[in-house]
Amino acid sequence: MKQKFMLWFMVLWCFFCFSAFAQEEPVKIKEIVVTASRVEEPASEVASATTVLTSKELKEKGITNVVDALREVPGVQIVQTGAFGGLTTPFVRGGGNGQALVMIDGVPVWDPAAPAVGDLTAFLPHLPIEQIDRIEIVRGPQSVLYGPTAMTGVINIITKKGKGKPKIRVFSEGGSYSSFREGAEFLGETKHLKYNLNYMRLDSSGISKATGFPERDGYRFHNFSGNVEGKIGKIKIGTSVNYNSAAKDLDGWDFATSTTTDALGYKEESDLVSVKSYFEHEILPSWRQKLVFSYTNTDRDYTKPYEGHYDGRLYYISWQNNLEFEPFTFITGVDYQRETAAEGSGIEGKNFDHISWFGEGILRWKGLYFSSGIRYYHHETAGDKVTCRIASAYIFPTKTKIHASYGTGFRAPSLYQIHAEFYGMKIGNPDLKPEKSEGYDVGVTQGFFDGKIEADITYFSNWFDNLIIYDLEEWKYQNVATAHTEGIEFTLNTRPVSWLRLSANYTWLNAIDTTNNTWLPRRPMHKGSGTIVFLFKDKADFGLTGTYFGKRFNSQNNKDSLGGYFTVNLSARYYPTSYLTLNLRFQNLFDREYEEVKGYNGLPFMAFLGAELKW
Repeated sequence: MKQKFMLWFMVLWCFFCFSAFAQEEPVKIKEIVVTASRVEEPASEVASATTVLTSKELKEKGITNVVDALREVPGVQIVQTGAFGGLTTPFVRGGGNGQALVMIDGVPVWDPAAPAVGDLTAFLPHLPIEQIDRIEIVRGPQSVLYGPTAMTGVINIITKKGKGKPKIRVFSEGGSYSSFREGAEFLGETKHLKYNLNYMRLDSSGISKATGFPERDGYRFHNFSGNVEGKIGKIKIGTSVNYNSAAKDLDGWDFATSTTTDALGYKEESDLVSVKSYFEHEILPSWRQKLVFSYTNTDRDYTKPYEGHYDGRLYYISWQNNLEFEPFTFITGVDYQRETAAEGSGIEGKNFDHISWFGEGILRWKGLYFSSGIRYYHHETAGDKVTCRIASAYIFPTKTKIHASYGTGFRAPSLYQIHAEFYGMKIGNPDLKPEKSEGYDVGVTQGFFDGKIEADITYFSNWFDNLIIYDLEEWKYQNVATAHTEGIEFTLNTRPVSWLRLSANYTWLNAIDTTNNTWLPRRPMHKGSGTIVFLFKDKADFGLTGTYFGKRFNSQNNKDSLGGYFTVNLSARYYPTSYLTLNLRFQNLFDREYEEVKGYNGLPFMAFLGAELKW
């Protein structure tokens, strides 16, 4: 049955892809501006493998949260420990948890009290797209630009800013499993001020996190975000706030049978606060500087039988200078971070300070793009480290772009990995060394039919050394693992006519634990998705997305295998007036049963009906 659905979807996709060219004059794909080098650049020029997801495109597909948006990005594997708010790990190019940096509005956001540096697994599933302008995913080593946690890439979640006359938007949606989603937005701008306020709430009775149990594990969260930016002359001053509060029922683990089990009354409550303030000044036409301050607080509370409280705080200061002397751009600055744990298992009051200097030079000249950079990093316990990166691209008159990049990275041990205790037993290891990485990619981007189609194929390879794992024999964290990942990312985007957009991507991955010669757990060899979106001017739009996630192993020893699965999502929106939108969406349309983690349920079939008012 699964093969029939996959065949039906791909045949339909190919039929529309090739038949549409005979219809009418094309609408060219617009150039997208991204931030792949800490400065704004046209996406067509950058050398890094970059994907940009806009809020408009995500809504056309019926996507409502960041996790589901990332599922469709080439080179990114999303693994969630149970539907409805389960812990969510993004594996970028086969790397591990926390080896890809997650940012909100260009500042790092992660949980300093979590087991690994860069870990945002407890909070990532609660981030909605309602407050998002776009998500930029830059793949490959980015430690020179964004610090040590960007070993395999960067996920930058960029929130909306006010624009135009004051606008108000309210929306509400209801659906399966007593799920309700509602929110409001107010944004606009004046001559010197931009502002945006956004609130959203979701409540659901959910399903059991663990497989084989009838009880429902409830889930709810609410999210508030706001930003204000003022501009006077050549000075910009702004601040943004993101607050997220979530509560969910959990299930437990039976250590005797090594299986998931029902755990009545077991709950998690979490709060994420991220505050950013910034000052930008154009000192000269060729010299701009930006000063950023940010504070992130992560708080997690667990009830019995696995009671615990974890409170992490992350302080970040960045001073960046951009110097432009055409055709050269120079970027240099200093980043400072302090990670501290107010409460946790043996890590109370512990903190790390680290400071780094970075510099990058960019050359743009007659179709050539070349950049090189270096970062010197001083960590309180890991010592002094240097990372480097070079990247280049060249665009031929035929609109063929070849691109390549190489970089190194490292990641210091976390507070938890060094100081943690478990029921009075010391499991942290103060002698841990930093993880190290080295990687490169090379690819070709080609446009066809006067820009109606754009395709890209990229090969990547990464090596990891001194990987930190929890040693079950020694009962502590150790540097004992090495790994190698390589793969191919393929993307295809086309808009042959104004009313039709098609996209597809595929990732082949080879992810090996070279210490034990085993496959890295929960990384599939094959992963891909395809989307068809029909746009009927200002009357309606219709989106159909199919996603395939291949077979993989659940554990490090490769004993527990997980089957591949194919799911289909459908979304439709109707605009009866300029201020009213009606929407209907289906997730997992054919109710495919699957597990992303052994013993935990994936998302079942769900249907939603909603409306949106704006004026």
